[in-house]
Amino acid sequence: MPVQSARLIPYSLPLRQQWQSSMGGFGRREGWLVELSCMSGVKGYGDCAPLPLAGTEAAKVARQWLDEQLSLMKGKSPSELLRRYATETPYPPAAHFALETALLDLACQSEQITLRHWLNKKAADHILVNAVIGSLDDSVQQRAANKIQQGFTTLKIKVGMNSPQDEITQLHELAQQLPKKTRLRLDANRAWNSRDAEYFIDGVRGLPIDSLEEPLREPDLKLLAKLQNRADCSLALDESLAQLHIDKLLAHPPVKRFILKPMVIGSLLSTKKLAESAANASVECVVTTTVDSAVGVLATAQLAAAIPTSQPLSHGLTTSEWLAEDISDPLAIINGEMVLPDTHGLGIGSVATA
Repeated sequence: MPVQSARLIPYSLPLRQQWQSSMGGFGRREGWLVELSCMSGVKGYGDCAPLPLAGTEAAKVARQWLDEQLSLMKGKSPSELLRRYATETPYPPAAHFALETALLDLACQSEQITLRHWLNKKAADHILVNAVIGSLDDSVQQRAANKIQQGFTTLKIKVGMNSPQDEITQLHELAQQLPKKTRLRLDANRAWNSRDAEYFIDGVRGLPIDSLEEPLREPDLKLLAKLQNRADCSLALDESLAQLHIDKLLAHPPVKRFILKPMVIGSLLSTKKLAESAANASVECVVTTTVDSAVGVLATAQLAAAIPTSQPLSHGLTTSEWLAEDISDPLAIINGEMVLPDTHGLGIGSVATA
């Protein structure tokens, strides 16, 4: 099933509200769909949504690389092309993620298997996901109540936006309103120095905290290990993974959890390999998106269903609800679980190609 044609489909998707963190913000998600077509009419899709503040390349770099690669696709099989791009060459991550996803989509449709079961024969058909409820403002309790009513048991909150003391007070007030099984997933986005991080960790001790992501402005392995020993929840690394030596992290993990973003890592296959190495080092892995289009979310969800886990964790895949428009229908979420399609390949339905 060789590739007959390839094209990029640009998109610009408005958010319902500004996405804001201590690293910066944005009000639209812009990128391209990679569409690969075969003579039989089968099409494979991948999502390229560069976001430099999250660690990807710039949009200009992604576009240039994709233009070059797509011009070389015709007449080659997806499996042949996947082998070519499976080298250690540092490809632009968002662009490579998109191209690899489209090739995997075609390959799995050819083999008549879902992408997740191609990645792992024992992959799940549904996965737990967290709800994103923003920062600690006056309406956070109402937003939390709404998500709990929908069946979510893990609520993600951005911290590090105000003083640690104020946020600790707000978290204690929020925790008093939560059902027993509900957990809070906190993301500091590298907001604090070590003193503030220690103060915050001590201040939320005993609360139903699932994890605390990126507590340090300048990540340091010894300081992170010290904080993890101090905390009664999992500390997690996200953006810092790119600047720390992964071999050292796996040899002596300073934290209990990694947050993996395939769009930033640049590959579903590399992300799966990293998750397997982390599992062998007794490190938990949560997979999440960078507020991608429906195609990017679906690809990441297929991966989340396939990675090894010792206990079920909620993945960060509900970002589609932040988009006022999307290129395809988002996956259904029922009682805090994302239901994956049984369609061969990626499983995307119709996409907006205008």
